[in-house]
Amino acid sequence: MRIEDKIKELIVTALTKSQGMNNDEINEVGLELSRNKNNEHGDFSSNIALKLSGKLKRSPMVVAEEIINSIHVSDELERTEFVKPGFINFYLSAEKKHSVLEEITSKGKAFGSSCVSEKKKILLEFVSANPTGPLHVGHGRHAAFGDSLARLLRKSGHEVFTEYYLNDAGRQIDILCVSVMFELLLLEGQKLGQVDGLYKGSYIKEIAGGLREEGVAINKKISLAKASGSDDEIVDALILEFKDVAGDELFQMVLEKTVLQMTKLLKDDLSDFRVRQDGFYSEKSLFSEGRIEEACGIIKKNGNAYERDGALWLESTKYGDDKDRVVIREDGRSTYFASDIAYHHHKKVRGFDLLINVLGSDHHGYVSRLEAGLASTGNKVSDLEVILMQFVTLYRGKKKIQMSTRSGNFVPMRDLYSEVGVDAARFFYVSRSHDQHLDFDLELATKQNNKNPVYYIQYANARIKSVIKENEKRGYLFDEALGKSNLGKLKLPIEEDIISLLGKYPETILKSSNSREVNKIANYLKSLSQLFHSYYGSTKFVSDEDGLRNARLLLLKCVSTVIEDGLDILGVSAPTKM
Repeated sequence: MRIEDKIKELIVTALTKSQGMNNDEINEVGLELSRNKNNEHGDFSSNIALKLSGKLKRSPMVVAEEIINSIHVSDELERTEFVKPGFINFYLSAEKKHSVLEEITSKGKAFGSSCVSEKKKILLEFVSANPTGPLHVGHGRHAAFGDSLARLLRKSGHEVFTEYYLNDAGRQIDILCVSVMFELLLLEGQKLGQVDGLYKGSYIKEIAGGLREEGVAINKKISLAKASGSDDEIVDALILEFKDVAGDELFQMVLEKTVLQMTKLLKDDLSDFRVRQDGFYSEKSLFSEGRIEEACGIIKKNGNAYERDGALWLESTKYGDDKDRVVIREDGRSTYFASDIAYHHHKKVRGFDLLINVLGSDHHGYVSRLEAGLASTGNKVSDLEVILMQFVTLYRGKKKIQMSTRSGNFVPMRDLYSEVGVDAARFFYVSRSHDQHLDFDLELATKQNNKNPVYYIQYANARIKSVIKENEKRGYLFDEALGKSNLGKLKLPIEEDIISLLGKYPETILKSSNSREVNKIANYLKSLSQLFHSYYGSTKFVSDEDGLRNARLLLLKCVSTVIEDGLDILGVSAPTKM
């Protein structure tokens, strides 16, 4: 049992004894216990006396004193106290504090794992960018956050499956195909003008060049005379003309090869960024496997759909949406919303308890629509959780970087992590809360000093490894048993602070997992590294005093274990030398 739970049990027993309260009454009030940031005020504190004061019609200080006088003495508590305006502080015994080091030594990187009370089977969908271009720096934030969140959720005990929804059907894919075929015609020597609505960039030229090398050729004249009007109208006319002139078989072949190339590009980008996707879900499969028809049949059966003007509408206002939505158009074509309904329903059919979607903040208006779609198929709205990710702005020092390059109207994600490194890129992406705008400083990310947080944390771990090696050079091999038996010698205030912070790691994992705040792990690692660097600068680790030396080395090994585990959650490496 966790020490927090043991202390809560002591408080409950004391309330029963001193106030005559039962469990239902205590639960109604709400028993809270929090770790203190300042160890001078104890390791834990409770505000239960303040919460009960009004109900008992006595001052909080009187109630707190009554509770303390009824608390059973425990070997794990050094003492308790009550302070104004009525907080109760709990001080752990030195033996109990040191036990966390034995636990870390025993469990290794499993320390802090499986801490959630209710384990769930979760499908986490993130990135899911259209395969119409390379991933850009905005997608990079989604990728780093989503992958780190998956690692964090697994660490806390959940079963997590990560998935990329591949939009490989629809108008945007047709435009992508036409963009490649347009480049093929240019390679064949046709003189064509500029079409603003097509995809551009070096990747389009590379795909077209690769197809030409394979022997793919159109060898037919395309006239842009038929294409007029707005950019969208021109592009739609081109799609029809290319399908007509090239023929459906050639069009589909180019489309499939193009999507295959773009999907490989996306997978390579993610893999090189250490992002694990357990599966890629094809939008085309929703059509080929009849998922959309199945979902429409369910919403009809549930009385959540109606026909109007030849189209099928979802009565999404029944579930909190601001208006009803078309799912099947009057010409029989399904909408993107119909695909979303079918996809999310199939997620539940596959047996997932919770669906987590990481979307851009510009999708905030789409959340109620997704909830309505899920509910209309007989699932619970609470089965869906949407995390909205704020945007990224690039800086080099104080200079803002325009988000455009020669490869298109964005900065590719690969360009960013190729410049600053995967470690720095991933850490900087998750160092700020997902619901806050991120200013990414490329100059800072490449610095090798304590101003760069990822370098600062990695350097702490490398320093620990160097201390251990230095002791080995002097002939002082680490003796774990001797270290454990001398933990009582770790009496320096900085040592007590480090031990206290190590004890907070499981709680940090749990809170970060429950709140989906990966940045809390980054902040924790910065705090732990800061304490270690202060400790390193003020303490002697190479000593002929066997007991104290081994106790300190055990402490350093525990710090290293937690740093390495925390960095692994963030997808950041932990080098042993720097």
